[in-house]
Amino acid sequence: MTEETAVHVVRHGRTALNEQGRFRGLHDVPLDDRGLTEADALARSFERRSIVGAFFSPLTRARETAEPIARRLGIDALPVEGLLDLDHGEWTGLTAEEAERLDQKEFARFRWDPRASTPPGGEPLIEVERRIVGAIDELGRQYPSREIVVVSHEIPIRLLLSHVTGLDGVGVWNIPLPTGSVTRLRGSVGSWRVDGGPAVP
Repeated sequence: MTEETAVHVVRHGRTALNEQGRFRGLHDVPLDDRGLTEADALARSFERRSIVGAFFSPLTRARETAEPIARRLGIDALPVEGLLDLDHGEWTGLTAEEAERLDQKEFARFRWDPRASTPPGGEPLIEVERRIVGAIDELGRQYPSREIVVVSHEIPIRLLLSHVTGLDGVGVWNIPLPTGSVTRLRGSVGSWRVDGGPAVP
């Protein structure tokens, strides 16, 4: 029988740009007060679980979400490049309406066929999917039959979950995924399933 890993996939807590409805991308914005509260709630929700590792996107908002979890569990929190947010390129810091005005054709593709989309000057979404799936697979190889936490961002998590569940097109955007939420995956390299969530502690 294949040894299964449990992966708690966390969307980082809220930031000021989340509150304003702006694309964050690689802009290194910290958690706001609500985001810090969400991070604390997440840490408390994990304290009775047998989690052996916490991993985060190397951006401040992800680190500030992961570190309280790691402290409460007495484990290390380590950055993983594959968990980084989408590079929104010229859309970074813009609202959806502002991004649409900048490039209507690409924004329509972003909304209706995200895997075929590349924000102007940014990263192809299909590459984001490949790297986050690769990161989860690598952690699965390292921690067979163990329980871990990974903290990432909205779009990478949406692409990961839609990859696992077979969603495509606009379905990528229909997954409820609030800040500070947790989705549990269970499985092994190349064979993951959703085993709970998304849920907010």
